[in-house]
Amino acid sequence: MKTKFYVLTLTFVLIGCSKLNPIEKSLIAKPDEHWVYYNSNSSHFTHFKFNKDKLSHRYERNSKGEFQEYLGEGDVVEVPIKWSVTKDSILTWGDFKYDVVSYTDDCIVLNYIIKTKPFSGYIFLVKQKDNEITIDPGAIEQKRIKHSQKYNLSK
Repeated sequence: MKTKFYVLTLTFVLIGCSKLNPIEKSLIAKPDEHWVYYNSNSSHFTHFKFNKDKLSHRYERNSKGEFQEYLGEGDVVEVPIKWSVTKDSILTWGDFKYDVVSYTDDCIVLNYIIKTKPFSGYIFLVKQKDNEITIDPGAIEQKRIKHSQKYNLSK
């Protein structure tokens, strides 16, 4: 009887641990998609794919404009990074933890703590097709300024 109880308990634990929560499901992009990573302090983008095996891989465009996995340069080797999201919306990505502020299937906003004012920062993950060319981060941030009438900023 005890053996059946232990087997049943172990089965529930394994099934429960293997399920992805909604944020994790959103992070896992289709094979022809990736996440563009940037923050307001970035002068460039970084590209990542989050996989079902809970490893993220960094990507870049080569000189021909083709999308490929970034393996590092020189002595620096880029390795896949483990990631997970808790039920209370905390993304653990490698050695760092981020609060998931907002998410959709196409955009995720992360918040992190810093030691200086303003004491927190934001990371934006925007889903993109692999064959799309990424514009610079400033263009996205300047959208509100260029189209202020849409945001009622001129009042």
